[in-house]
Amino acid sequence: MAERARRPDQHAAVERDVLVRYLDAWTAKALRSPRGGTYVECGGFAADALRVFGEFSDRLDGHHLELVVVGSAVPGGVPAGLTVRVADDPLDVRGTGPVLTHLDGPGAWPLVAATARGKGHEVVVTAPAGDQVEQGCAIELVAEDGEARVLVFVTADEKHLATFKSELWAVDEFAGIRYRDPRDAEGILVDISLTPQLLPLRRALLAELSRRGRSTVAELQRFALVATIYRPEDAIGALTSAITAGEVTRDPEKGRLTPRTVVGLS
Repeated sequence: MAERARRPDQHAAVERDVLVRYLDAWTAKALRSPRGGTYVECGGFAADALRVFGEFSDRLDGHHLELVVVGSAVPGGVPAGLTVRVADDPLDVRGTGPVLTHLDGPGAWPLVAATARGKGHEVVVTAPAGDQVEQGCAIELVAEDGEARVLVFVTADEKHLATFKSELWAVDEFAGIRYRDPRDAEGILVDISLTPQLLPLRRALLAELSRRGRSTVAELQRFALVATIYRPEDAIGALTSAITAGEVTRDPEKGRLTPRTVVGLS
């Protein structure tokens, strides 16, 4: 029983680290916006959000930054200058400026489309794996016993998606948790690392090249961003190994790969 009780905490630790890291980057941008921003917490990470906002306490005065806690009480430690309120339903929240919402649990999916309404509205979902994910970038967090949860980021801004991906791979390496791309037919588990294993990405890029015929590196970097769990820069490493293995040709044939380099299947 003790072991079973620990495993959800392992998932939660990774979810918390990813969310906190992205919230830190999001807050810095929100404070540069004349409209400020609103963070809506529907899970159990309100105290973590307050700690993030506390790191910006010297910049909160004169900016509209709001925390909305849904379905629970506001924890202590609210920094001065932060607006905090409680709501019963995330669909009732009308935030000012960009809105970042964290939804948690299997009941999150019906709410995603409604809370990700507009370019400035973004959603992070943490939930049990297995449900159909129709929006966003999905990553499965898989424990040693195979138990999985899914982390999904929904945004209309590819720059923000790139930031999220950077934070995703920068989290601490938690024992017993690895990433898996739900779109990877072979379901390869990948250790959390700044330099992750690229075999699933290499296979996905080869499949994409088979579909396209030829492509620029820039186009494949965007594909890696929006259609895999990887970052755009990871596409360079995956393509380099594929070229070395003779699976891919390139034009020009020499020099470093750049976004303008054209590649195709051998």
